[in-house]
Amino acid sequence: MNLHDMTAWSERNRDWLSARLGYWRERLRALADDDAHDDACGLPPDDTGDGFRPAAHRLAAAFRLSAFETELLVLAAGVEIDAALGDAVARAQGDAAQRAAGVRFALALELLPHAHWDAISPLAPLRAWSLIDVDTSAGHARAALRIDERVLHAITGVEAFDERLAGIARALDVAPDIACPGIADVIAGALATQPETLIVLADARLDAERVRAGRWLAACALRRAGLRALWLDVAALAGDAREAAGIARRLAREARLSQAGVVVALDGDASAHDATVTRFAATLNAPTIVLGAPSTRTLAESDRPVLRFAVPRMRAVARGDLPVHVLTATRRALHQFHVDPALLDQALRTAAHLGDNDEDGAERTLWHALREAARGGLDALAERIDSGTSLDDLVVPGFVAAQLREIAAHLRHRQTVYDDWGFGRGQSRGLGIAALFAGESGTGKTMAAEAIANAARLDLYRIDLSGVVSKYIGETEKNLARLFDAAEASGAILLFDEADAMFGKRSDVKDSHDRYANIEVAYLLQRIESYRGLAILTTNMRSALDRAFLRRLRFIVQFPFPDARSREQIWQRQIPRDAPSGRIDFAALARLQLTGGSIRSVALHAAFRAADAGRAIDHALLVEAAQIEHAKLERAMSTTHNGSPQ
Repeated sequence: MNLHDMTAWSERNRDWLSARLGYWRERLRALADDDAHDDACGLPPDDTGDGFRPAAHRLAAAFRLSAFETELLVLAAGVEIDAALGDAVARAQGDAAQRAAGVRFALALELLPHAHWDAISPLAPLRAWSLIDVDTSAGHARAALRIDERVLHAITGVEAFDERLAGIARALDVAPDIACPGIADVIAGALATQPETLIVLADARLDAERVRAGRWLAACALRRAGLRALWLDVAALAGDAREAAGIARRLAREARLSQAGVVVALDGDASAHDATVTRFAATLNAPTIVLGAPSTRTLAESDRPVLRFAVPRMRAVARGDLPVHVLTATRRALHQFHVDPALLDQALRTAAHLGDNDEDGAERTLWHALREAARGGLDALAERIDSGTSLDDLVVPGFVAAQLREIAAHLRHRQTVYDDWGFGRGQSRGLGIAALFAGESGTGKTMAAEAIANAARLDLYRIDLSGVVSKYIGETEKNLARLFDAAEASGAILLFDEADAMFGKRSDVKDSHDRYANIEVAYLLQRIESYRGLAILTTNMRSALDRAFLRRLRFIVQFPFPDARSREQIWQRQIPRDAPSGRIDFAALARLQLTGGSIRSVALHAAFRAADAGRAIDHALLVEAAQIEHAKLERAMSTTHNGSPQ
């Protein structure tokens, strides 16, 4: 239903409800006057002949209400929103001073047609679905009936969400013009023919990529079934059984009021909590999709029929209203980044607004939006490095530059090789890229990682080893699992500085600590091999790395100590164009045995000295800074009589 149709329906629903409440005002007036012709005009007609269905009738169909129960809801709503009707009801009940008491059941039995006593029994829809609140303290006949606030909004046609579900569930729509996987139609058909069917989307290895693909598939299937999606926060189910039952009732009611299905994502660690969540999902009286791998035994405890589906990888998306270049860019971006459906749709709309005249701008906007959306929780687990370094900024030998450009090429063309050409079919390991950057400190290893990340337009995260490795047995693997799962979604490049501290040689087993340390190394090797992105490891001591790990590397790049010609180029690039500079003998400075990192440190030190002295950066200041750097490195630096390096 588009915005115009929704507005038109809302206006007609308001008119219908106003006429209905007006009729009951007159009926109550006639009863008060003892008018024998009080019902001569009759109820306003329901059938308008054009297919219009007021909200009250939609509620009746959704909750299978009788005509009496439906009219009782209308009357209870009228007491809340129509002051005149509320006063008339209070007078008819003989408690004009207690209008807030609501509608008494005795009045409803006398006033409304087709009355039946079991309408407010605990198992009848009005109470079973908490459509009304019933106060029976004064007896069954004088029970006071009040309509629930969420149901009041529904019957008046007001868009709403049960505030008691805030923090427990949230609504999410998928744009109808986004093409979904073919399996979504099968799931939608099952939900349409048997709404009580429990749909389970599971996979042998439900990693971060599959979780997002599963959420996308669930949203698509519900959309195809004409339903919205309600995402359940399973952490909210940590309370007792009574509280969980209340949540289940409100959630199922919200699903019917908003025409939605419920999606429940398991934690995936086969914990007791997962079993509790699965039982909760199995008891929901609403279309339900479980994302995860619940145990067969837990599902067997439910009487609901169960259908299982494997979760495909989310490879591509298509919208008929988008330009071809945006669709092409989307497929490429989704191969790299895994994002939630709502964020993807938002990015698509932004890119589409740029129009056909700015193809590059649309592609950059889409890539940037999905790159940011996919970061998820990785920022909390590692340090993101922002740098403008390019491959052309590196001063390295030609063979090193060629290797770095080849790594960037592998990143750019993975989709073509693995998907389009079929090299990745049937493979789950070895599709990522693992590279080792070896060389002395300051030879450009981290800078090279920054340049590759910028060339591939990907985030670069430096892994803090102290935050990953734990002295407690088993905690290191958990930390690494969280890290790699978050990285899988973001498509980021991982940089493990001083990798020999983590990926060192496995020791002989002498005690339990040695055994668990070796298990940690083995786990690292397995995750590195299965990681679909680029993992870069840097080391100053290549010989210290485990040989089993070296066999799993696709690239090993050795960064040599820069020669004199390279050092001269590095010196020349250290003085920015905007910085004041005097006479500098770069050839003389190049004779100093310093790495690029040390040269950068010398240049910065000289720049601050120049700023403090109010002078330009010249050769003398650079030599003085170089002497400080050599002292820091505990090396001797000989100079000529004029202060130049010798």
